[in-house]
Amino acid sequence: MKKLIGVIITFFILFQTIVFAAPFNSQNVFNLIRELSNEKYRGRLSGDIGNELACDFVAEKFKRANLTPIGDNKTYFQSFFAYVPFINGKASFKVFDNNKLIKEYIYGTDYKEVIYGLSVGGEVKGKIYSDESKKGNIFIDIDRPFESNSTYDFDKELLSKGIKAIIYISDNRMDFKSTYKFQNEYKDGLVKVILDNKYFDEIIKFQRKGYTFEIKSPLEFKKVKTKNVVAMKRALKKEGYPLIFTAHIDHVGFDAINRIYPGALDNASGVAFLIELASFLKDKYTNRDIIFVAFNAEEEGLLGSYYFVNHPPITLENAECINFDMIGTKKDIPLTALKSIYSLNRNDSIDAFLNLHRLARSYEDSSDHVPFSLKNISAVTLIHDDIDKIHTPYDTIGNISVDKITEAFLIVEDFLKTRNIFIEKSEIIYNRYVVYIVTSIFLILFVLIFSNTYKKQKSIS
Repeated sequence: MKKLIGVIITFFILFQTIVFAAPFNSQNVFNLIRELSNEKYRGRLSGDIGNELACDFVAEKFKRANLTPIGDNKTYFQSFFAYVPFINGKASFKVFDNNKLIKEYIYGTDYKEVIYGLSVGGEVKGKIYSDESKKGNIFIDIDRPFESNSTYDFDKELLSKGIKAIIYISDNRMDFKSTYKFQNEYKDGLVKVILDNKYFDEIIKFQRKGYTFEIKSPLEFKKVKTKNVVAMKRALKKEGYPLIFTAHIDHVGFDAINRIYPGALDNASGVAFLIELASFLKDKYTNRDIIFVAFNAEEEGLLGSYYFVNHPPITLENAECINFDMIGTKKDIPLTALKSIYSLNRNDSIDAFLNLHRLARSYEDSSDHVPFSLKNISAVTLIHDDIDKIHTPYDTIGNISVDKITEAFLIVEDFLKTRNIFIEKSEIIYNRYVVYIVTSIFLILFVLIFSNTYKKQKSIS
């Protein structure tokens, strides 16, 4: 009899769940950001064990939000391959006069490795190349390195001259790290480092004295199998196209002195927001499917989002996508809408909503809204565009504001309301209220009959 009473109580709990759905909790988002930026995730570099751990964490949260897996073989994961620059071992940059050490530069302060162009790991020992003598195997380039076709072409030219390494002289931050890389496979390349420009005169002096330079880069480019985390909240009564909410889970990992780049704002914040949004919608009923995706390999060039739109697990026709990238900075920076330059002269279904909220707009192809725009899918990235500490070891939970998280949610909540995706509770309650009442009455009668029968049998015995 106690079990039957328990069943009745369960019915009433389910009824209350319909009436009282959980609110969005910005503090939960803050706590999730703190978790995902923890050192155990090793900076969430695509293909690294820390990234895999983070993907598993998000998949479990999606499961708890009752989202349906729509990935490979009905899992929460959609796998793909990417070329990713890893750090494997130590770096060094030394200057010798014969075998006598003249100078050793400090990694992460004076210099660091460069991943762009035909960069490879390894060790090179030699002298600075001279245009006059055409001798030397280390080239000095007074420039800021970047990933471009022209960089690859120039590197090929240097290789043809017997150059083995490049020293870039620049004012770049030595604690800034990027993993953006063309997805090209190559074997021959150059050992590359960037040196603070305050040492330029010193390097020239060492060159004139005929000193030998020894440069070691810990780079290792790997083809890795990585994955998006993909799930869907199914519509109770499908009446329209799907909505898509996304954020990239990956960051840039760690460096050669084992400094972790935690990526709290970029982009543990977006993924944490995505998870809490899924929880917020858990007990709500909608008339559209809602897709949730945590993309991987965004830092290498939006690879996860490109793969998703080219291999969609469900049709994306007429869908709308909101991507979350850097949500919740403490700085006084407004929430901005990033749109692709490909949609610059094209008004889509999201534009009217952005106009309604008078959100500042920027046209940049720097986040995961871009692949959707190229497929003519209406897409936008919501961002607190604070670039002061991103891609450095200082992008930590201490830079996150709970109030700014709430600011972003209020925009998203209004977006959901303007799309009329929620099925009115009165409609649900009316239909299910009758079911619960009738069922409960039946159970109560059954308990009374069972109890009365049990008492009669006991009195006879």
